[in-house]
Amino acid sequence: MPETRPDDARTPPSIALNPALDRTAIAARLAERGRVQIHNILAPKSAERLAHCLEQETPWSFTYFDGEAACIVDHQDLATISRERWTALQRKLFADARTGFSYAYGFYPVQESVRLHRDKGLFLLDFFAFLNGPEMLGLIRDILNDPHVAEADAQATRFGPSQFLTYHNDHVPGSNRRCAYVFNYTRQWLPDWGGYLQFFDDNKNGTEAFAPDFNTLNLFTVPQAHAVSFVTPFAGAYRYAISGWYRAKDSTVQE
Repeated sequence: MPETRPDDARTPPSIALNPALDRTAIAARLAERGRVQIHNILAPKSAERLAHCLEQETPWSFTYFDGEAACIVDHQDLATISRERWTALQRKLFADARTGFSYAYGFYPVQESVRLHRDKGLFLLDFFAFLNGPEMLGLIRDILNDPHVAEADAQATRFGPSQFLTYHNDHVPGSNRRCAYVFNYTRQWLPDWGGYLQFFDDNKNGTEAFAPDFNTLNLFTVPQAHAVSFVTPFAGAYRYAISGWYRAKDSTVQE
């Protein structure tokens, strides 16, 4: 990966929320719709540092669902896979997606790397601490009006051409998920490229779609039917994000 960095990347700035956020308005929107899109979520320097990490420093792997479980092709192995194998895998993934749940996208396991003390110095690991720190936890508790929110998990994602995440609702019994979150850090994205966070009603009609706008946080309560729409083969950029769920830590707190 490229070694060049912006001057301020050598000493990571403290990560901070945009102080101008209107928490009351955000909470009202979430309560009304079950989802909300928050633009300019981080202070500008924090947003730029995070975007640089996703674009230049993250060792991306590839993850997909094989019909039974998550599979990962580690970043060291990506260059060794033949074109024929990639073509065969893509055909299988498209066939699986035709009739059931499936996904395929670039992936970095933020939470696992923190747990295993891997990739020390990677800014994404600092961001994970921020997600679980008092400033961000306080925001989520205020927006949800839920004092039980206690922790977040996290993965970084990079959706490229012909990648996707099909229809699902995030419901996992016993997981204590309070809301899903997606921090978006794509600098330029066109509607024709796909990659929107799409929501559906009970009749599977699309009801709303969020663009992956730069420095924008999408929040939604779970369960809620949604998908990341297919990224078109002619898409001209990667769709970068950090996503996961905020949870109640106490397992006695009911879903």
